[in-house]
Amino acid sequence: MLIPDHSLARRLHRYGFLVTADIAAAGRVLDRLAVRDTTKTTAGPTFSRDREIFRQFTGDLKSQAPSAQTNLRFMPASAPISPASFAAALWGLPFTSRAIVVLVCVEGFSLAEAAFIAGLPLARAEHFMLYGLLAFGADAP
Repeated sequence: MLIPDHSLARRLHRYGFLVTADIAAAGRVLDRLAVRDTTKTTAGPTFSRDREIFRQFTGDLKSQAPSAQTNLRFMPASAPISPASFAAALWGLPFTSRAIVVLVCVEGFSLAEAAFIAGLPLARAEHFMLYGLLAFGADAP
């Protein structure tokens, strides 16, 4: 079994929902990931294993649900002030920006780890992160 503990499964499911806005799709992708025989990717340090599992999950999510499945999307003119406006701002972002923002801001990965997970060069991941932060009204350097 690829996903060795419930804590990681919960993180993946939360991440999948935040990136797709579709909890059922996130669950289906997680279920498919859980039944794969990938014993070679579960060896090694936990942080390395988790990054690899998130990388596989992100690739599967992108192919299964590349756009947020909601009509609650917009690019706000000002910083979001309610949970619904935060969700709308997040789901208004392109898939890769959503993934990078959630990986760093919610899941606690570094930008370099998020770049690995998303399969991007670090400079490109930084671009997607800044684009995401601008959607939330954060001040860019």
